[in-house]
Amino acid sequence: MKAKLTGWFRKQRIKNKIMTIFIPLVVIPLFLLGLISYYVYTQSIVEKTKKNVLDESKLIVTRIDMILTNAESSANMIMMELNKSVIRTPRQPNPDQPESQGPQEADELVYRQQIEDKLKFALMTFPDIESAAFIDKSNQIYSTQSQMEAGLDKALESRLIREIGGSNGKHLWFPLQVRDFLVSDKTQPVLTLGKNILDTESMDSLGVLVLNIKEQALSSVYNTIGPVKQSDYYIADREGVIVSSLDKKNILQPIEDENIAALAKSEQTVAEIRTVGNQDRLVTAMNFQKLDWKLFNETPLKALTEDTRKVSAAIIIIGLVCVLLALAGALILSRVIAGPVIKLTKNMSRIRDGNFEGPIEVKTSDEVGMLGSGFNLMIGRVKDLLAKVEIEQKKKRELELALMQEQIKPHFFYNTLDLIYVLCKSGEPDEASRATKALADFYRIALSNGKEIITVREEIRNVYNYLLIQRTRYSDTFDFQIDVPEELMDYLIPKLTFQPLVENSIYHGLKEKGTFGKLILQGRLEGQLAIIEIKDDGVGIAPERLAALLNRPQEEKISFGLASVDERIQLYFGEQYGITVTSEPGIGTDVIVTIPSPVKRGGSSDV
Repeated sequence: MKAKLTGWFRKQRIKNKIMTIFIPLVVIPLFLLGLISYYVYTQSIVEKTKKNVLDESKLIVTRIDMILTNAESSANMIMMELNKSVIRTPRQPNPDQPESQGPQEADELVYRQQIEDKLKFALMTFPDIESAAFIDKSNQIYSTQSQMEAGLDKALESRLIREIGGSNGKHLWFPLQVRDFLVSDKTQPVLTLGKNILDTESMDSLGVLVLNIKEQALSSVYNTIGPVKQSDYYIADREGVIVSSLDKKNILQPIEDENIAALAKSEQTVAEIRTVGNQDRLVTAMNFQKLDWKLFNETPLKALTEDTRKVSAAIIIIGLVCVLLALAGALILSRVIAGPVIKLTKNMSRIRDGNFEGPIEVKTSDEVGMLGSGFNLMIGRVKDLLAKVEIEQKKKRELELALMQEQIKPHFFYNTLDLIYVLCKSGEPDEASRATKALADFYRIALSNGKEIITVREEIRNVYNYLLIQRTRYSDTFDFQIDVPEELMDYLIPKLTFQPLVENSIYHGLKEKGTFGKLILQGRLEGQLAIIEIKDDGVGIAPERLAALLNRPQEEKISFGLASVDERIQLYFGEQYGITVTSEPGIGTDVIVTIPSPVKRGGSSDV
């Protein structure tokens, strides 16, 4: 079969051969492009939407938690106001006094007006609270709306009032519910906050306070938020009962889908694709801090991928057009392409043998001519790259030589030996022992048997030994802190990357400060980047000097330590990595080292 196909292909004219090969080369890549682009773009949209929805959910949760916090603050304010100027112990009936001589009606009206004014003022201060009521020890009710006073007897016998009255003054939140007492509207669900009002001096109960928040105050927070129009936010409790939703028919109803309802009992934040009914949806769930609730969002996956499908359809149309154009142009290509291609192939064979002398002769301006011109340009770039590599290798060797000179640093060695001598003479053998061990460990890692690449763990240990010695020398000048997570410790880095930066911070920042300072070395992961920061609170760097630090040619660099570290990192990892410096005079300096995080132990160290 294979022999028959080969024989048939050889017998075809150039036009048919081009169509036989060229059309699949057009159709298959376009098909793969459409398929891959649909998948990649869909994944990208889903991941971005996950992040957006989680960010929006966090904002919603924060705002609703703020509403609840404000309600608690309102309850505290009302308690203080009632204690300060309004609450009095109700008068007890006097059996020796005629009923006609009881409290004056005018006084009672003033008393009621004062309490209700305090309640209404709290509602003005905290507008998310819809209504409030206070029931004193004489079972007298004072409210912001007269409707709340209906059904007082039922309220006094309710579990709500019993639990509030039996508390020690802490805030009690009651589930969202529809009830016919202590509310302004019996048809609307409310979230209730209760508090036993205590006398701040005797700690005796003066009555109970009830604050109501309508469900609409909660749903209005997320009413206009959502990544797409079909996005749906709602809040459910741990039992899977919806307590807030834009669709009022769903309030106080259980979540229909069992898989989603199961998420209500989980403590984790969730963002994943789930099948709800017969439809795939992006489902997110986030916990509240104040109440045992969870904020849900459901976004149809179909709505997220609508634009992706349009792009895929456009790719298919373009593919069909390209097939037609390929059929129409096959004959023309067969006539004009064969000769120039053969000539180009001969010249390419010369280049393949390593002969870069002389460009390819180009006589046409069509695609083959452009290919020849591009090939000439590529040859020139290859020659330039070879020259650049040679220069960079030379520069690397120079930097390595300079690094070795920096490693040895006799003045640091001699100063440390002097320090050890002074410690011994001062009768501090333990300090002298630690300094001696730190010096030995420093040079052991600095030399590291000629290795250029070491782990972050070894580099951090080297910096620690260096800082231990310097802090012993300058105990009245600075202290230091190292905070690098374990997940970074096995990443590879050129040795003596951090030590020159730390040395600059000590000698040019902290020593010049004149007062005690602090040096912090900390690390973190940011996506595909590993970030190490060296921060000090020294004298800082003047703006004009800071601008010149890394913007001059090598021979004019005013800070060899910063420049050498920056160039070594770029040589090993690429020009997009290195160091950045920010500083404010009188406040301090922050040097940030950026390296690619995937470079770990176990990979090649010959970068």
